[in-house]
Amino acid sequence: MILFVVSIISYYWVETSHIFVRAPYYEEKLAAANWMKAAMDTLRQTQYARGVFPDQINDPNLTALIGQQYTQITTDIGDMSDKWTALNPNMAAVFISYFKEAGLVEDDYVVAGMTGSLPGMNLAFYAACEVMKLKPIVITSVGASSWGANDPYFTWLDMEHTLMNRGLLHYRSIAASFGGGEDLGRRLSPEGRELIRLSTQRNDVYLIEVSNLDESVEERIRVIEEYTGGAPLKLYVNIGGGLASIGHASNGELLPAGLIKRLPLLNYPRRGVLHLLGEKGIPILHIYDTNKLADTFGLPKTPLNLPKPGEGNLFIQERYNLIVTSVALLLVLATLFIVLIFDRRTQRLDREGVDPDTLI
Repeated sequence: MILFVVSIISYYWVETSHIFVRAPYYEEKLAAANWMKAAMDTLRQTQYARGVFPDQINDPNLTALIGQQYTQITTDIGDMSDKWTALNPNMAAVFISYFKEAGLVEDDYVVAGMTGSLPGMNLAFYAACEVMKLKPIVITSVGASSWGANDPYFTWLDMEHTLMNRGLLHYRSIAASFGGGEDLGRRLSPEGRELIRLSTQRNDVYLIEVSNLDESVEERIRVIEEYTGGAPLKLYVNIGGGLASIGHASNGELLPAGLIKRLPLLNYPRRGVLHLLGEKGIPILHIYDTNKLADTFGLPKTPLNLPKPGEGNLFIQERYNLIVTSVALLLVLATLFIVLIFDRRTQRLDREGVDPDTLI
């Protein structure tokens, strides 16, 4: 009974003595989240200055980074909840975690294929690159799905340019394409394609104009190799569902989410830049479903109140107090040892034919 009571008390003591500790890479994660928050604030102020104000129903956090449902450069129907979830500044810490897992260090080349569909995830990627002082090589499909960066006069390329002019961002897309069907702007009107062309011109970004998707993939590889000059690539990051990046829309679901150290051998309907680099042994970071990503890292989905930088398990983790746990364990073991001593004494007396209850 004494052992039982001591065990119950020890268990309760351990369970009520949790402590909160900083997660690995806390400082870098917090710096990245703060960078993303500053970038979002800058872009919101820029939109206000342009006379563009957010719709509080569709953009309850007033980020001014939730686009319209349809514009001339809208390529596909998008899920608004994905856009909301991606605009959590703590998403930047997700990239820090993945980059650390991939073993990236300062000055490593990181290639990224992104689109205008998820400006929040694009910012999170850049935030981690800035904090870790990486060298990103980015090629953007300018077209965007619904609710993304689909303002033809303030595309993702314009956002990059704005952040560079404000001194927050130190690199930008080295090339861009139309996006959409075949990465040629299919399903866009001639006016929409011309607006994307003008976006690349005013931001002085090389526009990839080819005849089909395969040529777009080849041209992206050529541009990457020319830019790096043969330097080793340490990671390829895919953000969203750009066809030149993933090859085919169904590949977005076929590929496992997160860090892929070895590209799985599957029957891909079509191959993109991701596959060509993955076959060379370059690790892949596949960022596709932002809500699933939020679940994985304990971040809120479609938050109606934008979280502050540093909130969540990515930064602070609840753990057992090892000192209390050790003391409780020693206490239980000591009690058990005493019980064993008395038990052995009782067994000895029993063998000698002595009733222990008659002993004083």
